Amino acid sequence: MRPTCKVEEDMVKERGLFKDSLKGYRVITLIDGDGAIFSSDLISQGQQGGHLAASLLSDFIIQYLSSNYGARPYQLWVYLFFNKRGLTDTLGRVGLSSASKMFEDFVVGFNQATERFTMVDVGSTKEAADAKLKVHLNDDIQLPQTFKIIFGGCHDNGYVSSLRSQITAGFREKLILLRGYTQMTTTIAALDLPILDIPNLFMTQKLAPVTRWTPPTPSYPSNQIVTDTATVLDESSKVSVESDEVDPAGASYSRVLQRAVPNLRERSAREPSPSTEGSWEGSHVSASTGTRHINPNLRLSKQKPPPCTLFYLSNCKHGAKCKYGHDYLLNDEHFEEMRESSRLGPCPMINRGEPCTWGDECCYGHRCGRGGNCPFYKAGNCKFRGADMHKDPAGA
Repeated sequence: MRPTCKVEEDMVKERGLFKDSLKGYRVITLIDGDGAIFSSDLISQGQQGGHLAASLLSDFIIQYLSSNYGARPYQLWVYLFFNKRGLTDTLGRVGLSSASKMFEDFVVGFNQATERFTMVDVGSTKEAADAKLKVHLNDDIQLPQTFKIIFGGCHDNGYVSSLRSQITAGFREKLILLRGYTQMTTTIAALDLPILDIPNLFMTQKLAPVTRWTPPTPSYPSNQIVTDTATVLDESSKVSVESDEVDPAGASYSRVLQRAVPNLRERSAREPSPSTEGSWEGSHVSASTGTRHINPNLRLSKQKPPPCTLFYLSNCKHGAKCKYGHDYLLNDEHFEEMRESSRLGPCPMINRGEPCTWGDECCYGHRCGRGGNCPFYKAGNCKFRGADMHKDPAGA
């Protein structure tokens, strides 16, 4: 009887090993590269930094899995989606010029490190990286060969619903969060999923803008000083607003430029569009590191050409072809004036009846400050067209 029992035990063990081999240990790492940004030290090393980043990522993931789930024949895939142009511009804009110059070489090095590691430039299309990550998450997590999904998008609340859906579908045990910034969003943290930390791999804080000193500029006749803002407030609700040019694809790192100044109260209207300045209409301004000085006696909107609001506060998709200025030397007061002016125009997402993904950090206005008494609203031509955009803030 005993030999028979031993044979049966061996058969059960072999059957278990066979099922275990069929299960597979495919590990998919999905990274939103617009928010989980590799450290500037690694990026500045170009291709060598890309190789090192891939090695750190691979080594720490395998070490984490082996420590928590046992030594297995793990097969690691990494998909990172990002807006290369937007991120390159932002790195330079916040003072990381070396990282900005070497970023393309870094991407090449990362992609060359191993066949299964891929950094993909998805361009500036709205939520392009988000869409691709969500599709990969949904498709890969359902495969029986997928052992774990390591998700690197902890900076963006927009992923919460997708993650929660997978948890509800019974895939909680397959999910691991990859921390980018030290402070992840509270809603993602509240999912109570395992968290993988990799020291020195990603930037731990959101990019901070650099305040550059503006040298003294020549004096201008005092009669050029503009002090009357009444005309701006009277006309702003009926001028065209170019806020639809906002590109949320770079939301994760471009929002930092909005933090150059304190949050301001929401305002009701916007200054007349700079496109009315006929003397420079149609001209193009080449972007540079910042060499143009502001005329201190004129509002920013009256500079020729005016500074590009989207370039400094968000993410201008026109680049060197933009007809507004990308090459101004701006200080904190200029950023404050620019943000205050941009709040005078309606948020395009709220205007379309959609929730604003920028929330309180949106550089555009979420309600008309004139409320229900706005004469343009009563006439049916106020640019604040979204629901509740004319309610009193106290009653909204």
